[in-house]
Amino acid sequence: MPYAGSLSLRINWDGNAVSGVAVKSARPQASRLLAGKTPNDAILLLPRLFSVCGKAQQAAALAVVSAAQGRDIPQLDKLELGVACEVMREHLWRLLLDWPKLLGLPQQQQQFMRWHAALNVIAADQGRAENLPAELFQVLLGIDYKERAHSTTLLEEWLNAKRGVLAPVVAALELKESRLNFAGKQAICDFMPVWTVSDVRQRFAAEMNAEFSAMPQYNQRPLETGALAHVYSLPLLQTILRKHPSRLLARFIARLIDCMDSALALGNRRVEAVEAGDGGGLSMVRTARGMLLHRVRIQTERVTEYLIVAPTEWNFHPQGALQGLIGLQESNQARLRETVKLFALSLDPCVEFQIEVCDA
Repeated sequence: MPYAGSLSLRINWDGNAVSGVAVKSARPQASRLLAGKTPNDAILLLPRLFSVCGKAQQAAALAVVSAAQGRDIPQLDKLELGVACEVMREHLWRLLLDWPKLLGLPQQQQQFMRWHAALNVIAADQGRAENLPAELFQVLLGIDYKERAHSTTLLEEWLNAKRGVLAPVVAALELKESRLNFAGKQAICDFMPVWTVSDVRQRFAAEMNAEFSAMPQYNQRPLETGALAHVYSLPLLQTILRKHPSRLLARFIARLIDCMDSALALGNRRVEAVEAGDGGGLSMVRTARGMLLHRVRIQTERVTEYLIVAPTEWNFHPQGALQGLIGLQESNQARLRETVKLFALSLDPCVEFQIEVCDA
């Protein structure tokens, strides 16, 4: 049974502006179900508990158990391929279905279903992906893919020309973001650095506990993880962020870059693991939503501790990225709700969320 949970987003509003944002997570700690299991049982159970990013969860579980037992990760290439295809499916779901719907535009359901089926075949190592990049560039962006060009170079050309099925989505999102007005300086959450799993072990070894798993932070500050955190230093993203500092368009374009780069290099490294001492292991998977961590401790062939830190815990930290809504000037509650949905979708929670607007 999927182990989902939910998020509650409470917006304090005085009728003219947002004065506060409270984020409450009802996401259960799936790791409690794993204590006392054999390592193999834990590996089998985890992907069944998560309806979203199941491949990433499976890869993280297999990697972390292997590291704790001092073994190489079995069938790593196949795991990487499965995660990469899942990342693309998640990105395409948002790009072709969720974003258009929220912006009042037609969804591209048939195209999504065709690519979804193709990626399932590729992930099962039963199909080839040579034509996938060219097809993505042609349909999504309306431009011919050039093997010699980097994806960000092609995206720069596209943002000027704006063709393909995503052009209306980008135009609508850009217009929405340009109309946002904030009183005072907008609160900005720091981006998560591009860490290796060894970096994570070094920085968080003493903090890996249930409290950290539910509400992670670095140097007592929350961080934003995800595609934008991974590529925000690119000149293209820097230009977008200067023009649209609320990060809505930047997160959308970063997701598109990650989708394209995944298609260009299916199976590139997204799964890492390292032994953590005393029967312990730590794994990291770069998912569509950001950094997923698994931490395990195994003694006498039983799991004695299992922690999961999902990207949603970083991006929807109570003091995290959604605090950027504070100071938003808006006198219409319906429009306010639409804007909050845009911010939440741009941070891509892996669970359902509810919005409550309260009088300040």
